[in-house]
Amino acid sequence: MKLSIIIPMYNAEKYIADCLDSILKSDLPKGEYEVIIVNDGSKDKGPEIAQDYVSKHENFRYLTQENQGQSVARNYGIKEAQGEYLWFVDSDDKISSGIIDVIKVLDENNLDSLVTNMIVVDENDKQIAPNTSYNIQYDTIIKGRDVFFSNVPIGSVCGNFIKKELLLKNNLFFKPGITQQDVELSNRLFAYAKKVMFVKNYTYVYIKHSNSVTMSTDLSKRKKYILNTIDIISSLQILSEELYDVDRELSKHIKEKSNNVLFGFMFNLLKNKKKWKKNGITEEVLMELKKRNLYPIRCKYSSCGKNLLTKIFNIEALLR
Repeated sequence: MKLSIIIPMYNAEKYIADCLDSILKSDLPKGEYEVIIVNDGSKDKGPEIAQDYVSKHENFRYLTQENQGQSVARNYGIKEAQGEYLWFVDSDDKISSGIIDVIKVLDENNLDSLVTNMIVVDENDKQIAPNTSYNIQYDTIIKGRDVFFSNVPIGSVCGNFIKKELLLKNNLFFKPGITQQDVELSNRLFAYAKKVMFVKNYTYVYIKHSNSVTMSTDLSKRKKYILNTIDIISSLQILSEELYDVDRELSKHIKEKSNNVLFGFMFNLLKNKKKWKKNGITEEVLMELKKRNLYPIRCKYSSCGKNLLTKIFNIEALLR
């Protein structure tokens, strides 16, 4: 089995059929892939729809767990997958065509990670943003560390075909309970990947839904998303420490990246202090930063302007 497509599902009865149909309509040879649907404690009719597909297609599998979040569902899928490569597809998105060419590239190059482009549409299939493409040399094998030194944004795993062995060998699993799980894992993934390639193929259709975390007006969702940025900062710092004796240059670069994310986070806190304070976010943010030993800020920046602003950030009364 070359590819395992892992689909975590929670209350996705409106979307799951379209998602699964897009896989069946693709040019993937049936014997080359499996689909693993992980029901994360859905309360709607999504499980019934999913199990109907499983009953009709022998390469579809259905797993279920109590509601523990997308990260845990994806991790369950990783452990159960039989494919050499893993592809994470969200139940409210779809895949495009041209996947067979991606499989050929994986076969020929024994890659740790193959990154493809994404199409962004709204709920009516209308394109609402330029197709995601990367400012990097395509069709060339590079080291994962090279991704950090390029201008490539490290984010979603949905366009990434990942070698299962890379994840298991380096204990790379999604962090439970955070909304920015893709960013957190992708940084660790590229730090350990030896052979990476970016290709121009558009394999993934990302659908921007009005109820997504980044689009939501729900205060609790927005607060969780903001607080989870602190998880990213901490994760980058831990990753930097792990790599210190292995790759000193990359370790330093990741530490600088962590410091820059922290600076941007504090800038947003200062800029939005009235709104964040009103919504009770400021107090929680400062408590969490102190808990992680990230505040007051102790790092030094190469920019005099940043160092001056850092002194302002460290005036706690001003932030409150």
